[in-house]
Amino acid sequence: MSETGEGDQQALARLRERIDAVDAEMHRLLIARASVIDELIKTKRTDRPAAAFRPGREADMMRRLVARHQGSLPLATVEHIWREIIATFTNMQSPFAVAIDTSIEPERMRDLARFVFGFSVKLNPAASPAAVVAAVAAGNSLGVVARSAGGSWWRGLVGERASKIMALLPFIAAEGRPADLPAFVVSPPLADAAPNDIAAYALSADGVLPPRSVGVALATVGEETLLAVPRSVAADAIMSELDNAGVKVRSLSPVGGFARGIAVGVPSSLLYESRA
Repeated sequence: MSETGEGDQQALARLRERIDAVDAEMHRLLIARASVIDELIKTKRTDRPAAAFRPGREADMMRRLVARHQGSLPLATVEHIWREIIATFTNMQSPFAVAIDTSIEPERMRDLARFVFGFSVKLNPAASPAAVVAAVAAGNSLGVVARSAGGSWWRGLVGERASKIMALLPFIAAEGRPADLPAFVVSPPLADAAPNDIAAYALSADGVLPPRSVGVALATVGEETLLAVPRSVAADAIMSELDNAGVKVRSLSPVGGFARGIAVGVPSSLLYESRA
């Protein structure tokens, strides 16, 4: 090592040149991605509400991201960068806003929404989960509702043409991760309704779900339950299980579904699949 530090300065200059080259290449690739999106818009005409949302494809992208990630860069940082890219390019295909329920933990809700949708998508605060559902139904908007939100808001998702739950947040569960408010993304009926790992139902019933139920109660208000079950389980099987457990079912209606999330360093569950 030079006593004058000249060797250190030369090494630093070379490292900075490498960083500049990587930055320039990343920028070039983003521009290239934008040009592909331009072609996609012309080809698919994805200018109508919900036409560009592909939650199944997005989940696959996140799974591949987790599988290939290595090194000291925090996984959450990489996830956020990818989320910003996905949301921005989706917005280019079909402009949309996001209605967020600010009745429960508004600061955490905004952090979650910005983490997932970035800063190119407009956030519209809503006073209640019902107001979020109404905003989504009005068109050109997604909605985010916290799992801890009050009221049986999911009843507003019943019906073939009604809005539906399309995603679970956060998708990657990890200890100490930022933007960790448990929530759901609500969307208009999707143009590409890819099969989900988990189906969501609005259950109206008199009785308590059995401890080893095939499903998980995501939220319960009185006799109303937002129920999650594996997609492979048919509605008839759910009804039969509840009947055998002495639960009197008044109605069981589909209200959407979502891809199973990824558990990194935390226990797996019906909602989250464990990954190394």
